[in-house]
Amino acid sequence: MRPSLWDHRFEELWYPDLLAWTILLNAAYLLLVNLWRRAYRWGPPVPVWKQVLFSLGLWTVYLSEGTPIHILSERYLFSVHMLQHTLLTMVMPPLLLLGTPEWALLPLLRVRPVQAVLRVLVHPAPALLLFNLIYSFWHLPVAYQAILLYRWFHVVQHAILVFTATLMWWPVCSPTRALPRLSEPAQMVYLFLAALTQIAAFAVITFSDVVLYPFYEQAPRIFGLDAMADQQLAGAVMHLSGSIIFTFAWVIIFFRWVSREERHAVPDPASPDRAAV
Repeated sequence: MRPSLWDHRFEELWYPDLLAWTILLNAAYLLLVNLWRRAYRWGPPVPVWKQVLFSLGLWTVYLSEGTPIHILSERYLFSVHMLQHTLLTMVMPPLLLLGTPEWALLPLLRVRPVQAVLRVLVHPAPALLLFNLIYSFWHLPVAYQAILLYRWFHVVQHAILVFTATLMWWPVCSPTRALPRLSEPAQMVYLFLAALTQIAAFAVITFSDVVLYPFYEQAPRIFGLDAMADQQLAGAVMHLSGSIIFTFAWVIIFFRWVSREERHAVPDPASPDRAAV
């Protein structure tokens, strides 16, 4: 009989414990930036859009790790595993960074060794290089087979991917002036390079003429996808999702840059030069 998702227990599909933790963390964040911030005068108000973005980042973690996406990626489909990695590295980190108020990081950045290390790690060159080297390493057949066979190793992999992805997004989404973002033109170049650096991993997975990962070759077939079709779909998910997200960010940054340049180009009506005209 063909395997079905509904053969699994409810707890294996929806992870109510992770759902509870997500709700608690989201509530704690909202209390931090509203009630506790006002009570202890930690900093200026946090705009609603920042609160929404941070909350979406938290719920992206639940979507990745607490829904059927998780069990599909761990037991059945490489393509869904690539979707999970996209959520954890391309969606969640920028949302959390953009939703973090600057004053929340001040206690950490006051520790000089921490700030010194972060200053090196979030520099565009090492941030981009580190993420892509580690991302490529985890997709080597030996490493990928190991994470699928040993759950603790899989948790380590996700933690490292999230950390390095956060470093990679920092030059574009930094929440603090102590470790600032690049200028808008530099951000656009950076995102273009970030998209280019992922082509190698995508190409190897998509155009390989053999199934690279024995685990998925031996996994029960589901949704009518054989192992080779699943691998090719995984490469497409990796490439298209990253390209769409980078392009979306690039367009937002471009229009933000143009808008700022236009504001600077418009003379102030109250200025002496304008009054003379």
